[in-house]
Amino acid sequence: MRLELYNPYYSMKYFRLIAVLIPCFFLACGGNQSSESPVVSIFKRSEMHSNYPGFKEHTLSDSLRYFLTDSTVLKDSRISDFYRSQDYKIVWTKDIFESPRLDTLLSYIERSRDHGLSTGYFSGKLMLSLRDSLRSRAFGREMEKVYSAMRQLEYLASKTFIDYTTGLKYGFVHPQKIMPNDYFIGIQLPDSAHYIEAFASLKKDPENFLILSQPADSAYLRLQAVLNAYESFLNTSFDSIPCSKNMKNYVLEQKNDIFPLIAKRLMISGELPESAHADSIYASLTPELLEAVNLFRTNNSYPEDKEIGEATIQSLNRPFSYYYRTIQANLERARWKRVTPASDKYVQVNVAAFILQAIEPGYDPIKMNVCAGIPYRNQTPLLESEISYINLNPKWNVPASIVEKEIYWSVKRDSNYLKKQRMKIITRGGQVVDPSEVDWNTVNPKKFPYLIRQDSGDGNSLGRIKFMFDNPFSVYLHDTPMKSRFAYRNRGVSHGCVRIQRPMDFAFFCLSDKDSTYFDRLRYSIDLPPISTGGKDLLKKNQLKKVEDVVYLKKKVPLTIDYYTAYVLPDGKFYFADDVYGFDKKIRKALMID
Repeated sequence: MRLELYNPYYSMKYFRLIAVLIPCFFLACGGNQSSESPVVSIFKRSEMHSNYPGFKEHTLSDSLRYFLTDSTVLKDSRISDFYRSQDYKIVWTKDIFESPRLDTLLSYIERSRDHGLSTGYFSGKLMLSLRDSLRSRAFGREMEKVYSAMRQLEYLASKTFIDYTTGLKYGFVHPQKIMPNDYFIGIQLPDSAHYIEAFASLKKDPENFLILSQPADSAYLRLQAVLNAYESFLNTSFDSIPCSKNMKNYVLEQKNDIFPLIAKRLMISGELPESAHADSIYASLTPELLEAVNLFRTNNSYPEDKEIGEATIQSLNRPFSYYYRTIQANLERARWKRVTPASDKYVQVNVAAFILQAIEPGYDPIKMNVCAGIPYRNQTPLLESEISYINLNPKWNVPASIVEKEIYWSVKRDSNYLKKQRMKIITRGGQVVDPSEVDWNTVNPKKFPYLIRQDSGDGNSLGRIKFMFDNPFSVYLHDTPMKSRFAYRNRGVSHGCVRIQRPMDFAFFCLSDKDSTYFDRLRYSIDLPPISTGGKDLLKKNQLKKVEDVVYLKKKVPLTIDYYTAYVLPDGKFYFADDVYGFDKKIRKALMID
């Protein structure tokens, strides 16, 4: 009989008999029992074991171990280190049929569109496919394939969790990698403390970390709201507005079939109130329609005009997907966090929009047009620094690159060019040379042996005042004699420096002490009349004194030259700008959304 007790056949018989009798015993003693009875739940098998009877969690862990330690497979070392530290314990796929953590992560990835991202960036479709294939038992009982799919899903889930949360906090793209010759603003990078927190939350409460990683600043939320609005426009179409090169501009009261099309386009984006009678109301260019067109121009960082021409119509013909993609790129910019702390008083130049903002507590914000570097040739570098001094009546030492590409050839065409431009040729030793004594046919412009300097005063390319800040590119903010350029739509016309529209207003902003008499002295020093009563009285008495040509600021003013094609001004309004340097395209390409 003892031998029979150890017989596997009899052991199984007794086990089955007990399994049947125990529930019967409880039913007899306790009457009707709920199907959710705690006694019955003791024998409930997990969904994983019910669907894959041969599944063993330790086998999955071993499979993951071999996968992560296989030197022939490229993997993220951070993820490998994490699993090694916890002896390859499974986090996401312990039971693929009951995996709320995994389902939560995938739901966040599916909603990554809210951040201007694509699920493809995170292998979202692949993870969904693996999860659904495992749940539908697409691999049958072939456990090797099951383990292979589960370990791949386990690894991808952890990597996606780290990449997604880190990207939302610090940006998914490093700007200096995609713009190595243009971007020189320090941004924060994830440190060891961030990863320690991320991996700790991966084990304990990944959803809470997913929530905390979502950017919550007002500028970012504003971009998200506008993205959502334009997403609703993605399937909205409108009739293309006829446009041709070198077309004549349309003027007020002119009649043309083009105007109802313009009106209908502006009604969609909200610059013009909706009307069912656009064809009859806007048969001509009415003042109301021109006002709406100018509002569209303002919203796109273009100057207002009294006419409608080719450039404006081309912009009106852009599909709404253009604006959606623009916001996607700027959401990524908004995720970049600067290393330099914010300051109460600061200057920001937005090269894409060709505008300068100067902010100081207690004063109205200053906004003015600027001109920046020529696209794809003399692009203004994106940087941060501090304005330290103002130079009045500056001389211009012409950079060698401009001498080589422009000045040399201008002199070859016109021997009087230097005289007309009030420029001098100077030896390296400082001696002035008569241009007529130079044999220009033997001079190599690439190895020009002289310096060329333009005298200060009217006509100087730097105007009458420049604002200096430390940088390795020899760029600065400055006045200009060519004021008409500030009315251009594309103001990328400089050699890299930033020309400012209202230099004296900006000089007053830079001063720590807003002393009107001292400001009049600055004006008087560059041959401008005083504007304060005190300054005018001193001038009458011949007592208004000029200041030195170099004015050091008592307190340096933080300056950032950056690039935004979707932005908010202090007036709280939202604006777009053209991607004049093509930086948006680089961001979207890196994010795989273009």
